[in-house]
Amino acid sequence: MKGLVIWIRTEEGSDESIMDELGREIKERGGRVEVFHSEAIENLGMEKNDSAKAVACAMLASHGVVVIASGAENPSINPGEKLEIRIIEESDLHHTDIHDSFVRGLELAGLVPPPKYYVHPDEEKEILRKLQDLGYLEE
Repeated sequence: MKGLVIWIRTEEGSDESIMDELGREIKERGGRVEVFHSEAIENLGMEKNDSAKAVACAMLASHGVVVIASGAENPSINPGEKLEIRIIEESDLHHTDIHDSFVRGLELAGLVPPPKYYVHPDEEKEILRKLQDLGYLEE
């Protein structure tokens, strides 16, 4: 998978729980996730150095970790062949339809795994039979 930094544009001092929720959702799908909370940024001494914060995010993401970070400004990270940057407003993530569309877009781009579903073996057989009847699968 391509490296991914999800940058949530926030207001100063905003609640970081939305970052945790998004991180949990991607982790439940099987993604490796690191949420860059303001406390972690402070512990690393980067709270006043946006470029250092951006470099740390890019480095983590380049190793297959989905990095979720936030800030009032756009990140100073250059996307490339192995690194994707997706920016979303915090307020948009509070709207279920926008949130779902954003995550679905990440999934379709191959940046996060699809959701995991448990399908009972009997249901799976029925689904396979229907797909065969429709001509999607060979018997």
